[in-house]
Amino acid sequence: MLKGTIIEERYYDILKRFFVPVLVKLRLEPNHLSLLGLLFSILAGICYVHSPFWGGNFTLLSGLMDTLDGSLARTIGKSRKAGAFLDSVLDRYTELFIFLGIWGYFYRINYSVHLVSVLIILILFGSLMVSYTRARAEGLGEKCLVGLFQRGERIIILGCAGIVYFFLPHPIVLFATLWIFLIGTNVTAFWRFAHVLRKLKQRE
Repeated sequence: MLKGTIIEERYYDILKRFFVPVLVKLRLEPNHLSLLGLLFSILAGICYVHSPFWGGNFTLLSGLMDTLDGSLARTIGKSRKAGAFLDSVLDRYTELFIFLGIWGYFYRINYSVHLVSVLIILILFGSLMVSYTRARAEGLGEKCLVGLFQRGERIIILGCAGIVYFFLPHPIVLFATLWIFLIGTNVTAFWRFAHVLRKLKQRE
């Protein structure tokens, strides 16, 4: 949804103007930020168990690191395939840790644990397929940016859900978020599947 839009362009412009120069002065490398993003996601998962508000904030920080590493790499001329591969792999672990934390929250308060477990498994599968369809499409020479639940949107929604919980401290906030993710990730995955399949058939 945000990929390729003016919102994304302005966001990266802000990063390049205000954040990246500081990182350059600190002599940080893109991989440092990728690993820092992973650390923030682990902290997000831990915090979600007892404090969804802080879980949400660390989730947003993790997303910030995920976008900063690419901006920094382009600025200092260190955009490498190895770095992109590392970033993609860590992204998968990032979401895993966050959703494990959310599951831990529901387990702690004993709220529909079995249903939540099923929801999270299906969400992680849908999220994985969103990324896989894009990667497979690009491997076949097709761009695949369609869909409403790309990684950026997923991180923003997860982070905001934790913050909303601070003002409305009820399990329904996170429970409803899981249902939104279940539908959003799997619909996006199918949308991408149909889009790429149509494009490939047009080329034949």
